[in-house]
Amino acid sequence: MSVDRILLVSLDNLGDMVFASALAPPLRERFPKATLDIWCKEYTADVARLVPGVNDVIGSDPFWDRAPGRAKGSRAAFLRAMRTVRSRRYDIALLAAAPWRTAAAVAAARIPVRIGLRRRKNRAFLTNALPDENPREPVLSELARLLEPLGITALPLRYRLDPASLTTRRTRLMATIPDSYVALHPFASKENRCVPLPVWIDLARRLSLRWASILWIGSPSELDALRTGASDPAWRLIDRDSDGTLADTAAALSGAKLFIGHDSGPLHIAGAFGVPVLGIFAPGEPLRTFPQGVGPARMLARPSPNGITVDDILREIDAL
Repeated sequence: MSVDRILLVSLDNLGDMVFASALAPPLRERFPKATLDIWCKEYTADVARLVPGVNDVIGSDPFWDRAPGRAKGSRAAFLRAMRTVRSRRYDIALLAAAPWRTAAAVAAARIPVRIGLRRRKNRAFLTNALPDENPREPVLSELARLLEPLGITALPLRYRLDPASLTTRRTRLMATIPDSYVALHPFASKENRCVPLPVWIDLARRLSLRWASILWIGSPSELDALRTGASDPAWRLIDRDSDGTLADTAAALSGAKLFIGHDSGPLHIAGAFGVPVLGIFAPGEPLRTFPQGVGPARMLARPSPNGITVDDILREIDAL
């Protein structure tokens, strides 16, 4: 099979894009001379550019969906991105997730081979519609099935990001953030999945006494809760020290000694850099979306965040 141009499609949120990035290395190994690009949401493009072996990234927000903290994508901007995809004449598209609108957009771009897992109404738009995703299996085990029609056996997959292009950002950030720090991300898309903030503040104080400085990760509105609470002036907040881009957040995560946070994008970015991570799933989907990066990892999984204590988290840190 002659393959010159491959498109990896992940028009999903940040954590999903990090999981999808695990497909890039086996694709690059199987097709070393091919162009390999990623089509992703605009806000995830800074991280997509860190995926090893990728030539270019097309960032556009679908007009039928919204990214966290953003409005739905512009129809006109998305159609421009589709025209770009069509003009590049890809031979193969792998759809990390294939809801019918995403599959239809890839089909409209006239990519001849379109591989995805079956979902409601998407079969007409895929040339290779594989059996439905099993929600009880790890994400990367299911994504690996997308490689089978190309004759690629690549188990187990692990996601990995290359921090080489972040050197300048890391140097700038390290001028204000202490050398040895733990990154804490006490937020998630649903507040009822979050361990209460006072527990996190107590954890930060105890970690500060033990061996590390603290860097808090979150959006400005999320971090406002820390600013109005019992915050320590020695703690660093990412929105205060960075330029506000996801690239700067990724640079900060890549330099952390340890990451602790809920099941969300920053957890998976840190693990993709090889940083030791502790993921808190309360409840989340620990059997499916547990950390699957190249870094060492542990999980604290409970049916609810209520009752999770600082001592529970510290025990997992010590085990890690």
